[in-house]
Amino acid sequence: MREPQLARAAARAGKAATAVAALHNLCVHLDVLIDGRPLVGNRTGIGVHAAEIAGRLPFDPPPRIASHADIANREAIEHCRFEVRHRSLGVLWQQIDLPRIEADVLWGPHGTLPIMWRKPSVVSLHDFTSITSPGRHRLKTVLSFNAFIARSLEQATRVACVSRAIASEAMRGFAVPAAKIEIVPNGVDAAYFTPEGGEDDYFLFAGTFEPRKGIDDLLDAWRALAKPRPRLVLCGDAGWRTNVRAEEGITITGYVTRDELREYYRHALAFVYPSREEGFGIPPLEALACGAPVIATRTGAIPEFAGDAALLIAPGDRDALRDALARVARDRALRDDLRARGPMRAKTFGWDRGASLMSDLLVIAAR
Repeated sequence: MREPQLARAAARAGKAATAVAALHNLCVHLDVLIDGRPLVGNRTGIGVHAAEIAGRLPFDPPPRIASHADIANREAIEHCRFEVRHRSLGVLWQQIDLPRIEADVLWGPHGTLPIMWRKPSVVSLHDFTSITSPGRHRLKTVLSFNAFIARSLEQATRVACVSRAIASEAMRGFAVPAAKIEIVPNGVDAAYFTPEGGEDDYFLFAGTFEPRKGIDDLLDAWRALAKPRPRLVLCGDAGWRTNVRAEEGITITGYVTRDELREYYRHALAFVYPSREEGFGIPPLEALACGAPVIATRTGAIPEFAGDAALLIAPGDRDALRDALARVARDRALRDDLRARGPMRAKTFGWDRGASLMSDLLVIAAR
């Protein structure tokens, strides 16, 4: 029953497209406020989503990004306005300080809203893993999301979901009406993440080192490969409850810049993303755009955007992961085929589409 509901909602959204376009022409001025907490510190997936979409919103004045701490990385959002009201705990800032800022409409990229917010709003949903798998998250993440998500979904004017799977979870778990939901997918900057010739002898992982990303599955599968085996390069911030350490054949880079990550993608023997649970999965999409052969799990939106351009396995299946690593390492023809397919698939998932959909949602919400 859920898919027909989404289809009917999409049809209603299609009928409204002309009205939305006209509204953009008539109402260029819209004061948009964005909860900028995902942009504080090193950008994870939600931070990338927030920056890429915020930087493409066409409103005048430019969106105001508010936060509890300074945002050092302003790449892609240089033209936005910024407002910082310093507070040590982001969730307290969200509930106390954010609702005191005037705006026509609020966008919450992190899925939750201030309880005291009384104006139009849009929230973005990326996943529900802090609810379904609380043991795989830090306590502060669980508390800041789980305590406010139900109320936020109820009070939000519109709800943006990064995939149909997340939309179905929102309807099933929180009774969010289909008419309130829009699929606003993540994307990739295909003009930036482009292929470049040459491959090196390493498997690449990029993401936070934490249990739900399947990093322990990857380490176990890689160690089970026959020697000599390709190196394993792990890029990302240290997470928690995951035993990741440097050893022979394993390089841990820590957090890398966007430019550095692109180079790692371009020259990897394969990019490996063994996530146990995912709402979307931006890194494998970026890797596809760069022409890296991708091995990933069937979770979140990965099967939707990867299609036949990647090797997909079941989450948590370490034997299948080991076999996929071994197959890619020995089969040059397979790697060449995946390298050719990846960029073609990625081109259909640009950020402009998500930004356009979010722009429409914000305009509709503010009417």
